[in-house]
Amino acid sequence: TPQHSSAASDVYKRQALVLGHLQTNVLQLHFNLMRRTLLRYILVEEAIPFFVSLMVLTLVLFLGKTMRYTKLLFITGSGLADFGKLLLYLMPYLFAFTIPMATLMAILLAFARLANDNEITAMKAAGISFYQTIPPVALLAGFAWLVTLILSNFVLPHANSAFKRTVLEMARSRGQLILKERIFNDQFAGLVFFINSISPDGKHLRKVFISDSRSAETKSSIVAEEGFVVYSPDGKRMTLRLLRGQIFRVAAEMQSLQTIRFQNYDFNLDLDSFALGDKKFSKAERDLGFTQLRQVLASTKVGSKKHNRLSYEFHRRLSLPFACIVLGFLAAPLSVQSKTGSRLSGVVLGILLFLLYYVFVSAAKALGEGGSYPPAVGLWLPNVIFSALAIVLWIKTARESPFKPIA
Repeated sequence: TPQHSSAASDVYKRQALVLGHLQTNVLQLHFNLMRRTLLRYILVEEAIPFFVSLMVLTLVLFLGKTMRYTKLLFITGSGLADFGKLLLYLMPYLFAFTIPMATLMAILLAFARLANDNEITAMKAAGISFYQTIPPVALLAGFAWLVTLILSNFVLPHANSAFKRTVLEMARSRGQLILKERIFNDQFAGLVFFINSISPDGKHLRKVFISDSRSAETKSSIVAEEGFVVYSPDGKRMTLRLLRGQIFRVAAEMQSLQTIRFQNYDFNLDLDSFALGDKKFSKAERDLGFTQLRQVLASTKVGSKKHNRLSYEFHRRLSLPFACIVLGFLAAPLSVQSKTGSRLSGVVLGILLFLLYYVFVSAAKALGEGGSYPPAVGLWLPNVIFSALAIVLWIKTARESPFKPIA
């Protein structure tokens, strides 16, 4: 009857509606499961090269620093405990540089492997857009950014201060001051030493130059043909006994110049005042905590050299961690576009990319400290350029359109 036909039709409609909802829920569940599987899969692909790259890069830099400071162990006669403390204080500095590079290498190698094994193509054939690989990239890059940010702003300043204090305490207690040949030594605030050659025992110096800017009224420069290092019996005072030289003193207003010739001149340094951290011990920009750095930056005159140095340090601590995000998002489409077939080519590409970024930052430091432009512009400009390149590469890769400069 018509009534039975209408009732059966309503039943069929309700069944079809239920089946449609069930099918939609199953597809949505399948899609969510596929996304979680893809997230875990790519994270595992990234994690292994990340930790391997981090270990290798840190080890290489650590060995370089170890060779540099091994001489310190023998000259001062310090124990292995003091030497181990110095190397421990170096670790935050090393990680601040190796974590961004390890992030770049990890994502670059992971996506290079996926592209080389045609897994990116299989993902696209299954209806998975390249944009759906953003979450694993964002997780690793965000983790690296957070760790590097904490290291740069909170851990590294304390480590730098502890490192300098340990060196100076070793100098005070062991009766040695570590002066390096043909390097500007600025362990003491307001003093810069340059020595052409130093005897193996560290006591006989040749071709000595000292810049003394501790006084606000006069600036002094001392030049001597040779000198000897003499320590007080208690090891709390060091004397540089200089021979055959000159002292040049310039007034702060640059109105007068005084020249003094000498045959013997004793330049005294109180090691306690520098090693034990009293009021004469002044912190460099890298030793200041983030809050203290902001306060000092706000109190300095805009445009001065000191303000430029502080501004550079402030923005460096923010821009360098952000490089983890920029380089991480750039590495994923770059590896797919460049089609690096082997891990070696991926490593070479990653090193070249990081060196290019570092060249930008080094140029920004040189020009920014000179006052050519605000340091913030130079430090953030590489991030802006690389971010724009990353956006273009993501769009090109998602559309399966080759990027001609890379091709």
